[in-house]
Amino acid sequence: MSDIKNFDIRTYIIDAIVDVFNTMVSMEVEFFDSEPPDATGTVRMATTVNFAGNVVGIINIQVDATLSGLMMASMLDIDPTEVEDDGKIKGLLAEISHIVGGNLKSALNDAGHRCVISTPSITYGADFTIESLKMERLERFIFTHQENYIFVEVGLKTPQASGDEIGAVDARAQLSDADIAKVNALDINARVSEAVIDVFDTMLSLKLEPADAVTAESLEGIRHAGAVSFAGDATGVVSIHAAGSFSREMAAKMRRVEVEEIEGDEEIKEMLAEMGNTVAGNLKSAFTDAGLMCALSTPSFTSGTDFKIEAPNMENYERFAFRCGENIIFAEMGVKVSEQPQISVKPDETRAAEPEQPPVQAEKNAPADTPYSKTPEDVDLDLLLDVPLEIKVELGRARIKIRKLQNLTPGSAIKLIKLEGEPVDILINDTLIARGEVIIQNEKYGIRVTEITSRVDRIRSFGI
Repeated sequence: MSDIKNFDIRTYIIDAIVDVFNTMVSMEVEFFDSEPPDATGTVRMATTVNFAGNVVGIINIQVDATLSGLMMASMLDIDPTEVEDDGKIKGLLAEISHIVGGNLKSALNDAGHRCVISTPSITYGADFTIESLKMERLERFIFTHQENYIFVEVGLKTPQASGDEIGAVDARAQLSDADIAKVNALDINARVSEAVIDVFDTMLSLKLEPADAVTAESLEGIRHAGAVSFAGDATGVVSIHAAGSFSREMAAKMRRVEVEEIEGDEEIKEMLAEMGNTVAGNLKSAFTDAGLMCALSTPSFTSGTDFKIEAPNMENYERFAFRCGENIIFAEMGVKVSEQPQISVKPDETRAAEPEQPPVQAEKNAPADTPYSKTPEDVDLDLLLDVPLEIKVELGRARIKIRKLQNLTPGSAIKLIKLEGEPVDILINDTLIARGEVIIQNEKYGIRVTEITSRVDRIRSFGI
């Protein structure tokens, strides 16, 4: 394993940003090795991906509203004035951050720093800063397109450097069978709401009461938010928001000092980070108990007078408002469970109570749900070894408008949403069984396999 202090962040980020802007939105961007003009008060969108595992950290990509509109227009081949859907812009930025983050994750894995990445979150507004706390490596990069600027910040650290205990990192590789009954029974909303109330009580000795909604007044003035992401079979983000003045009171409560003794924001950052870790850790424990493996990122801290945080493409996204005296506090949660967890359905109580019987050979056409049907582990693979299967390799995908499709001619190029060096999908019977990278040997294309799904999932993909 290479030392994270010597890991070449610069090369991977510069190459990835230049490539992804060229490939996805047909924009030429250049690395800008100087200080940019002050962007204070400019409406911006920042998309963030977190790393969790043997290396933890954050990658944050920021563009202003003008550039984000130009990017969307270029990708859709329309005039910038026709861009109206902020949701699509957020989706585009999220996809870009996921590709760049995935590229960096692959490089880290290749260097022996096993990690997984969270789904992206989007922060937007005219006044905010985002900081990942206590990073061992923190590097900033600036790129330009014409007169527009792209800001990229990367923070990384190894848990050993700070004593953090993140646990096993490649959650997918170490996935244990999930109990579908427990997964379905999880009341995530109640879990988060109760955890927030509990953490205020135990850590700050403050009593929270549920509030009807977040008031406009509570969003005025300086506001602080601590967020923690989790990644693996369950991925998402949990954030806790409080007004600047009340955040200072909270920090004083935690440290058992007078409010006047809290100077600067460091104590506030540490307090919100610990609270976010506790709430997110509670949710992670629920997922782990159900067999869904995931790891937590380090906390990030957002501060400003005008910002909102969203997590696109979440299965469950909720905002929880609470009242503490005259103060409104709220928590936001976005969660998505893997679409293909390894589910193991436990026998019901009736079957468990039945007397044991010797295994019975399943008939050829027996229904799959009979008590003695073969599981994938029981299949005699020798009977299948000579069965021919068709292997397909998917280099990438693209979405184009019908009018652009009509204009395709021999020699036309179609841009795929895949970067050079990004893993390609290997499918058998249209089911993903592995990922790999394209290689050329003796003037012929081939695929070097870099990742394989579990043996049980591969057998299931054959329809057994």
